Amino acid sequence: MKFFGLKALLAFIFSVSLLLGVSLGVAQEKVPLFKDQHLSSTKWGEVNFKTFLSLKNWKDESDIRDQVPEWETIVRERNNREIIGRFFQCVGVCRIDRGQSFFNPNFRTAIYEGDEIQTIGESYAWIFLMDGTMVRLSPESAINFNELNIGVKENFLNVRVNAGNILWLSRNESSFEELNIRETDILFNPLALYEAQPVSDKKPYLEDGLIELAIERQTSLNQYKNLNSLIEKNNKFSRGKPTYAFIVMPNVTIMGYNPSVEIVSILGGKTFFKKRSPATLGLKKEANDKEEEIVVQMRGFENTDLTPVESDKWLVVDEKGRSLVQATDNLYWFTMGEFITKRIPSILVARELMFANYSEFAFLEKYNPTILAGKNGYRLWGSLKSESGSKKADLELRLDFLKEYFRRIETTNLLVSSHFNERLKERGEIIKAMEYGNYFFIKALDKYYSYEEFQNENETGEVLNSTTKTLWKRMHGIR
Repeated sequence: MKFFGLKALLAFIFSVSLLLGVSLGVAQEKVPLFKDQHLSSTKWGEVNFKTFLSLKNWKDESDIRDQVPEWETIVRERNNREIIGRFFQCVGVCRIDRGQSFFNPNFRTAIYEGDEIQTIGESYAWIFLMDGTMVRLSPESAINFNELNIGVKENFLNVRVNAGNILWLSRNESSFEELNIRETDILFNPLALYEAQPVSDKKPYLEDGLIELAIERQTSLNQYKNLNSLIEKNNKFSRGKPTYAFIVMPNVTIMGYNPSVEIVSILGGKTFFKKRSPATLGLKKEANDKEEEIVVQMRGFENTDLTPVESDKWLVVDEKGRSLVQATDNLYWFTMGEFITKRIPSILVARELMFANYSEFAFLEKYNPTILAGKNGYRLWGSLKSESGSKKADLELRLDFLKEYFRRIETTNLLVSSHFNERLKERGEIIKAMEYGNYFFIKALDKYYSYEEFQNENETGEVLNSTTKTLWKRMHGIR
């Protein structure tokens, strides 16, 4: 009887330990609980009760966990999917692929680590990332957002450009030259964020003062002044903390602090890219002294070289990822495509407004890892650059791993793809490769030339009452 009583007691203790998710005989330290995570790390909806209630399985798992005391911290960090950004706006049909499903995003839709964004057909998109980076997708483009890491001294972004035309604009703390020239990327008007719309410099219609209608309006100039004011305000909490971007393409990887680069990745073909200098971005002259260097890593199992990139030159990488030269083809098309994003103060105003609303946690002067995890849902990483003689921090080790991993995996992918294409040619079958053309920008260019930026609303004729309502103004982007 005592034996059966003891057995029942052990079974009861065993069941309680399973429900509590703890290991018998091991003191449990407090592990970081990320935002929106449950106290139990067990995924109850996926539990197999036969194996879960097995004493042998429990004992084996307990022995393994005893060898790794921080096992629950590792599990929680692995299960935590951090928000990498917010969707700003889409013209056309855009899609987020998440896991085994997909959906169409809206304004402020959260983008998590691992999400892929696609523009379907003749569609365009702007995406805001938590560090202040803005990403623009042209038609038939796709990008994977792999990870955002909040470091003590710098932030870190890891993405993969799968195909298409991508503009990557890192946030810069410098001010912009204040121009009174019309914006170029007006395809997105009216903007999803009403407060980012420019305030129209209206001229009243007066019969005794018609000369006033001929005076140049200051709408664009005022928008640039508004932009610089917001940048100065947000710089008070960003404190110059940089972001290191690790941008992977099939045949090349671009990396560096605060890059602003336009990328054209031809699926199954070459990759073109151009680093934009502060002058090209429209920043004031003093920003030229703060320009950061970016480097590229080519493909090859033994190739570990990093090559610096010159600004304001279109460079091309061959299909195999072994050659980097200055581009000579398609320069006319590239110039036309660049023009669309030459002057975008309203998009940048929207960036600053969203930056103030969402990003302050990523630029704190001092961090408490527990608060960062529980309140914001992010893991705190170390520094990207270790001091001389000291051990490398986890973020620097992560970068070293990613350089090696993507170089090897992408080189393997290129070899497999090359062999596959050769076999198709032997069979007389050819897969038509993607080509760069005006379909990447023609819709936006047509909109620019056909759009009337300024309208004389107070001319002769009765003003309809509906046009004075807030809803009407929001629907038509009138401020």
